[in-house]
Amino acid sequence: MKLIVITGSKAITDEPSMVTKMFEDGLMTLHLRKPRLTTQEMRDYIDEIPVHYHNRIIVHSHHILAAKYNLKGIHFTGTHLAKKWKYFFTRLRLRLKFGKLFKTRSYKRLGDIHKNEEHDFDYYLIGTVFNNLTGELYGGFYEESLIAGIKSTNKKLVARGGVTDKAIEKCNKYGFHGLAFNSYIWDAESPCNQFLNIIRKFNELNIPIE
Repeated sequence: MKLIVITGSKAITDEPSMVTKMFEDGLMTLHLRKPRLTTQEMRDYIDEIPVHYHNRIIVHSHHILAAKYNLKGIHFTGTHLAKKWKYFFTRLRLRLKFGKLFKTRSYKRLGDIHKNEEHDFDYYLIGTVFNNLTGELYGGFYEESLIAGIKSTNKKLVARGGVTDKAIEKCNKYGFHGLAFNSYIWDAESPCNQFLNIIRKFNELNIPIE
């Protein structure tokens, strides 16, 4: 299963150093989501991460940086997709310069997975899937409908929202392509140790990590 970490929207002291440590410990995909940062502030953030890890970063904003830094890819929000012509030219510029980049987008509801997309995406973040207090499925998501929905689509779905280490086994059972961890990591006393706990849980369950 794919293990993804999404940054918190607010800045955390020494966050780029923490991200680097997670890369060193096996993180293959980071979604860099910092909607309040300017382009220069995003550049400064990325500059603090060693160059050989840049190809593991997917940016949610300032997409042109994906080409400047040879990043892994870009995530498109609903706002981006509403601006179809700008979206088209952004994709064209990035593809012409560096070939294939990962492209991802988000869905809020399970019913969204049946939408016909104008463009191909490598995977889709979907959620909020879990209640972060109880660990149970969030309202609107049910075990039977998740299993059936995931089986019925050829889209690769990644669970996000309320995801903890307790969700790993469930998501594997439901057929998710992966999980995206956010607050479970960044709200912890030691985000890097929490990431290692997640790695250990995957290993304990004998679930391969991508």
